[in-house]
Amino acid sequence: MQSWVPLRSEQSSSSEMVSSLLFGETCLLIEETVEWINVSCDHDGYQGWIPQSYVRPALDNFREWNRKVAVHGAIMQNSTGRIDLSPGSIIPNDLECNLSGSVFRYSDARVFEPENADAAGLANLFLHTPYLWGGRSVWGIDCSGLVQVVYGILGKPLPRDASQQVNTGSAVSFAEQQSGDLAFFEKDERITHVGIVLSDNRIIHASGKVRIDFLTESGIINSETGQNTHALSCIKRV
Repeated sequence: MQSWVPLRSEQSSSSEMVSSLLFGETCLLIEETVEWINVSCDHDGYQGWIPQSYVRPALDNFREWNRKVAVHGAIMQNSTGRIDLSPGSIIPNDLECNLSGSVFRYSDARVFEPENADAAGLANLFLHTPYLWGGRSVWGIDCSGLVQVVYGILGKPLPRDASQQVNTGSAVSFAEQQSGDLAFFEKDERITHVGIVLSDNRIIHASGKVRIDFLTESGIINSETGQNTHALSCIKRV
């Protein structure tokens, strides 16, 4: 059973993946066809199409789930199978759920609670994850997906896209930056990229893969090539 599902722009597996849903996240049914459903994601209002086979009705006790968030390497399993979970997945309060008549149990005791986590540490769980447009998991993620999932774990829900995320929080100067701030980058006067500020003028972001580079007042300096790859627009504190 897959623990994340692609959200597509059209009801076709060849259409653009605009976002994705993780295990335990919910959505509102808008329209239904034989093989596809059009949904609105509850956590950010993003809308798209999902294959019918990828979703299940919300469990009766879902609203009692304490919304603990699985860390990297966590799984739900039973005697016949397993579901690998990505950070940001939501798990049951009693660590057990019945999916399609089969009981799965959460098997890793390490769970992040918002008060015991920080943005830098959580973002590092995704280090070296390949870039995937619309992705939000350790199997593929984009820049704003990384930011959204990390801050979602921290109990600070953000919009899906960098151009929307830049409208949240309060602006700080480059000299005032702190680990966990969000740095936004522009091209042709449009916000096109976002990353999470680390200490010592570094940044973790998804560009080709999730990577750590240098952050300067002019933008991102690739730690391998020394090239300036993104032009800094502003830094926000959420």
